[in-house]
This record gives sequence, C-alpha cells and structure tokens, in this order.
Amino acid sequence: MGDIDVSEPIEVKCEIIEISDEEDPPPKKKRKRTVQKKPQACPTCGKVFLTGYELRKHNRTHTGERPYMCSLCGKTYTQPGHLSIHALSHTGIKNFNCTECGAAFYRKADLDRHEKIHTGVKPYQCEICAKSFTQKNNMLMHYKTHVGDKPHECVVCGKRFITKSKLTLHSRKHDKDKKRKNDYL
Repeated sequence: MGDIDVSEPIEVKCEIIEISDEEDPPPKKKRKRTVQKKPQACPTCGKVFLTGYELRKHNRTHTGERPYMCSLCGKTYTQPGHLSIHALSHTGIKNFNCTECGAAFYRKADLDRHEKIHTGVKPYQCEICAKSFTQKNNMLMHYKTHVGDKPHECVVCGKRFITKSKLTLHSRKHDKDKKRKNDYL
C-alpha cells in the first residue's frame, strides 16, 4: 500500500511565461455587455437615461427620496456610494486641505467645491428671490422654502420637513423626550 509504480513515465505539463521589463503587458479583455440598453426618459422632466438604474437614481432628485441612512448619525443619501463616502467623516481623517483658509475635507471633490467660495462666483440663482449659491443643491433646497415643498411628515407631531434627514434629526427630539419621560416613571 502506498507504493508508486515508477516504471510508467509521469507527464508534467507546464506553461512558460516570459517576463520582460521592456514590453507593456497585454491589455486586459473587457467583458462585453450583451443586453441592449434601451434609453428611458424621466416622466417628470424628460431627461433620457441609458439604464433603468440610472433613471431610478435620477428620479430621487424629484421625489426627495434618500433611502441610504448612516447608522451612526442618521444622515441620508440618494446613493449607496455617497453613504460610503460619508462614512469617512466618522473616522476623523481629512486629507484634503484648502490653501486659502485651511478648511479640511475627506474628499478632493469636496475641497474643489469649497474652493469656489473663495472666488466669489455663485452661478446658481433662485428664480423667485434671485439669491445666488455656489452649489446647485443649496439653491434647490432654498427654492423649496419658497414653494412650501415639505414632503416628509413627523408621525408624532405632524410637523413637515424639506428633507428626510431633517425629519430624522427632528424625530430624535421626540426620542429624547420619550426617554426623559420614561426616566421619571
């Protein structure tokens, strides 16, 4: 038992790989998507998207839906990638610093956006009161204050909010009040 018959030749197959510093490695093959992309238009604004996923993501700009919430602070986001980026804020490490004022940021994109405040350029203007903003999102939130668009309602007191994240912050006050009330019982 356990004896090996050495009378039969053993064939070993191997592959020789040449390594060279002079040549670039061959380009990696990319998988080709076999499903045809069908352009889809947003029913609200008519903007066209190549995939249903992109359309659903875009639709959140109209509905205000922010389904991705940070479990640590309650801040909400429209996309999971934005939540992942936000998670960096809980680490405390900010690698991008403004050379003008020293403000620190977690992402370069945030630093780039911040640096616009030093130029004084505010390209986004409210249609109602003409107030200008450096960021489009800030202008849109401001605009909602004029039109009274507050789709998020507190189930406890009925107060309404422009964003789900503002509702979440408000709801914590009720949680604290409830906790204080229970502490006295």
